Amino acid sequence: MNLNINIVVLLVVSFTLLTCFVTGTLAQQPVACPGYQVSNLQTTSYGYTADLAMITAGPYGNSVKALTLYVVFHTQQIIQVKIVDAANERWQVPFVNQMGALPTSKPNLIDYTIRFAQTQFGFSITRVSTGEVIFNTSPPSNCSTNGLIFSEYYLEITNQFPQSNPNIYGLGERAAPLRLQNNFTYTIWNRDQATPLNLNVYGSHPFYLNLNPNGDAHGVFLLNSNAMDIVMQPNSLTYKVVGGVFDFYFFMGPSPASVIQQYTQVIGTPYMPSYWSLGWHQCRWGYKSVNESKTVAENYAKYGIPLETMWNDIDYMDVYQDFTLDPVNFAPEDMTSYVGWLHTRNQHYIMIIDPGIHMNDSYEAYGQLLENGAFIQQPNGVAANGVVWPGSTIFPDFFNPNIQDFWYVQLEKFHQTVPFDGVWIDMNEVSNFCSGNCAPVSQSGDQVGSYPNNPPYLPGGLPLDTKTLDMSSIQFGNVSYYNSHNLYGYTEGVVTANSVISLLNQRPTVISRSTFPGTGKHHAHWLGDNQSTYASMALSIPGILNMNMFGIGLVGADICGLQGDTTAQLCARWIQLGNFYPFSRSHNNNDTIPQEPYVFGPEVINITINSINNKYTLLPYYYTLFYLAHAQGDTIVRPLFFEYPADPNTFALDSQFLVGPSLMVSPVLTENATSVDVYFPQDIWYDYFNGSRVDLSQGNSLTLAAPLDVINVHLRGGAILPTQPTADYQVPDGGIPITTNISRTLPFTLIVALNANGSASGELYLDDGITLETYENKKYSLLQFNAGTDGSSTVTIQLTVVNTGFDMSSLIVDKVVVYGVPIIVTTVNVNGTPYTTLTYSSTLQTLTIESLALPLTSSFTIQYSN
Repeated sequence: MNLNINIVVLLVVSFTLLTCFVTGTLAQQPVACPGYQVSNLQTTSYGYTADLAMITAGPYGNSVKALTLYVVFHTQQIIQVKIVDAANERWQVPFVNQMGALPTSKPNLIDYTIRFAQTQFGFSITRVSTGEVIFNTSPPSNCSTNGLIFSEYYLEITNQFPQSNPNIYGLGERAAPLRLQNNFTYTIWNRDQATPLNLNVYGSHPFYLNLNPNGDAHGVFLLNSNAMDIVMQPNSLTYKVVGGVFDFYFFMGPSPASVIQQYTQVIGTPYMPSYWSLGWHQCRWGYKSVNESKTVAENYAKYGIPLETMWNDIDYMDVYQDFTLDPVNFAPEDMTSYVGWLHTRNQHYIMIIDPGIHMNDSYEAYGQLLENGAFIQQPNGVAANGVVWPGSTIFPDFFNPNIQDFWYVQLEKFHQTVPFDGVWIDMNEVSNFCSGNCAPVSQSGDQVGSYPNNPPYLPGGLPLDTKTLDMSSIQFGNVSYYNSHNLYGYTEGVVTANSVISLLNQRPTVISRSTFPGTGKHHAHWLGDNQSTYASMALSIPGILNMNMFGIGLVGADICGLQGDTTAQLCARWIQLGNFYPFSRSHNNNDTIPQEPYVFGPEVINITINSINNKYTLLPYYYTLFYLAHAQGDTIVRPLFFEYPADPNTFALDSQFLVGPSLMVSPVLTENATSVDVYFPQDIWYDYFNGSRVDLSQGNSLTLAAPLDVINVHLRGGAILPTQPTADYQVPDGGIPITTNISRTLPFTLIVALNANGSASGELYLDDGITLETYENKKYSLLQFNAGTDGSSTVTIQLTVVNTGFDMSSLIVDKVVVYGVPIIVTTVNVNGTPYTTLTYSSTLQTLTIESLALPLTSSFTIQYSN
C-alpha cells in the first residue's frame, strides 16, 4: 500500500513532562479544570505506559481516581492512545479491532511524535513531516474547556484545533451536509428515526477526517460503543461519552485516501460483494401478494427495463413473524414457484428479516429461541421485551455463541421453501415501538425511565431507551445493553452473513440498516427511511460518501424516496443519480403511490432503461473499484476533495461526487431545473458519453444543459475505463432484458481519456462474481492498461496481464475509444499489423477503433499516429 507520506523520518518519539503546554508555547497553568497528573511514564516495546492520578474530580460524581495510559505505535502512520481504569475492568468494544495483539516492537519508521503534559495531563500528536499538530488535549489556561474527565458514567476529553473552523467530515450516521458544522453538537447513538436533518440515526461511527487547506489530511477514531455527544466549536472538539474507555486511533494520512486506507486497517476493509448485487433492485412495502410481486417483475420485462432482484418487505410474513409466510397471499408453494421462476430468468430474490421474535407460543421460532436461551434478558433473567410489527417480541442476543446455530436453522428451514439469494435485516438498532421493556419487572427499586436510561449526562437530550430496549437489559457475558446497544445491528449482520455463507457457500448479500465501524467488512447498508423530496435526494450524496469513508462500500439510498408520494420528474432524476450509487434499489412505503418506473409512462421508462444500461456498462469499473476497496481500503464513491485536496472549492462540495478517481457525476437536485451548475477542478475533463473536452477557459464553474433525460457525467483525463456496453444487447424472443449474468459476458470497450501528457492508465479485475475469497486465493485475473507516447507523435495503448486465476478465454476487447486526440489519425497498428476499421471525429477529437476481437488472455499493443 502506498501511504503517500511527504517525508519519512527515522523513529523519533519525544515526550516532555511540562507544567503545561499549549501548541507553540509553554505556559504555567494553575490546576483549576477537572483533570489528572502524569507519573511513572515508561517506555515499552510498543510505545509507552503511564499512570494518571486524579487531581480534580469531574462534574457528575464517581470519578475514577487512578487511570492507566497506553500508547501503541502500530505502523508508520497509525498510533493508538488508550486510557483505562487502573483498578477495575470496564466495558471495551470487542470484535472490531483488526490490528491484532499488541506489537512486539515499534515500527522502524513513523511520521508522528507524541508529547505529554504532566501537571495537568494532556497529550499532543504531531505529524513529523510537516510539524502539524494533529490532536492536542491540554486544556487552555483559562479552562474554557476541561481537562480529562473519567468517571463511572461520564468521560470527557477535548481536542484543541490549531486553526479555527477546520474542515471536518464523518461522525455519523446522519442525514447532513458533507462538511460538518463548526458550531454544533453531534450525537452518536443508534436510533430509529426517519433521517431528520443533522440528528443521529441508525448507525454509530465516531470517526472523523480533518482536511487542512494545504491538502494534508488526518483521521481520528474513538473505538467506543457508548452513547456520546461530540461538541464541535470553532476551536475545539469535545467528546462527552457515558461509558467505556477512551481508545483512540490516529491516522496520519497524509492524503484523504490514505487516511481511509489506514482506518480500514483497524476496522477491516470492505468485503467483496456478489457481482449481481451491483445491479438494479426493486422493492416496495405494499406488494400484498406473491402474484403482485410477480406482476411487477413481468411488467419490468414488458417495458424492456432491466431488473436484477425482486425484494419483499414485511408483507410476505404471516402476521409479521420472521421466517413465516402468509398462508393465503404468499402461500409456500406459490413462493417456491415464484423464486424459482426468477432464477430461471437469471434474477434474484431478497426478503426482509427483523430481529424481534414474536412472543407467541404457537410460533416455532419463539419456542426454539426460548429453548436456545440466546435472547436479551432483563436483570432477573426474564426476556427483555418490546413491541414491533407482530406485537410483543423478544430479541435474539447476537453476542451469545448459541445464536449462530439458532439463526442459521431458521434461515435454512425458510430457504427450503423460499430459496432466497440474500437477506435484508431491518429494525436492528434495535428498534422498539415502545421505550424500554414494554412489560418490565422491578429491578432493585429502579423504575422504567430512570438510570441507566437517563445517565447523569444525556447525549442527544433524550432518554437512551427511546424507541429501543431498557438500558438495564443484559446480553451474553453479563454485558449491559447500556454498553452494547450500538453494536446490535453490527453483530446481527455478522451472524446473518455467516449464516448465508454456510447456507449458500457464496458471498453473502446482506443489507443492514444499523451499522458500526467494521460493518463493511461483512455486509452492506442502505441509508434508511428517507423522503420523496429533492432535499432528501440531495442528502443521499453525502450519505453514500460518508459510508464509504466509514469503510462500507456497498451502499445506496431508497431511490425515488420511501415516505410520501414521489413525482415522475423526481423519480426520473433520482433513477439517474441512483444508478451511480454502488447499491441501486427503488423502494417505497405502503401508503404512497406506486413508483415502479413503468407507471410514469414512456419518458421515465426510457430514462430508466438508459440509466440502468449506464450502470451495467460501467460495472467492470465498479467491480474493479470494489477489488481495490477490499484489497487496500479504497473508497468506491468519494468526494471531490479526495482527488483535489488542496482545492478549497471542493471542501464543502456535496452536490457532485466521484466514482473512483476518474468519473465525476453532477446530477440535477432541484425541481424543474433544466441545467446544472458544475464545478470542474483544474484538470482535463471530457464528457463521458461523447468524449468532447470541457472548455475551462472561461473558468472552472460552468452551467451545463440538463434536460430531464440528461445527467452530466465527466471523465478525468488520465483514466482508462473498462466497460461492457449493454444498450445494444438484443433481447431474445420471449426473453427478458439484460441481467448481470449476461452483461459480464459481453465484449469490452476501453475508454481512454488522455491527460495533458497524452497518457492514461487503468485496470480491470475479473472473477466469477460469487465465489468466496477469490482475491485471497488468487482465483482472479487482473489486467492493467496503459497509454502514452515515447516523445513522438505515436500513442501506444497496451494491455498487460498481471494475474490469470480466472478463465477469461471467452472475453474480448472489441472497441477502443480515445478521448483527446488533437490530430487526424491516419495510421493504426494492432499488434504490429496495420488496421483500418476506425473513425476519427475532428469535432469531438475522438478516435474509435472497432471490431478488434482482442482476447483478454493475451497482452496486446495498439498504436496510432497522424
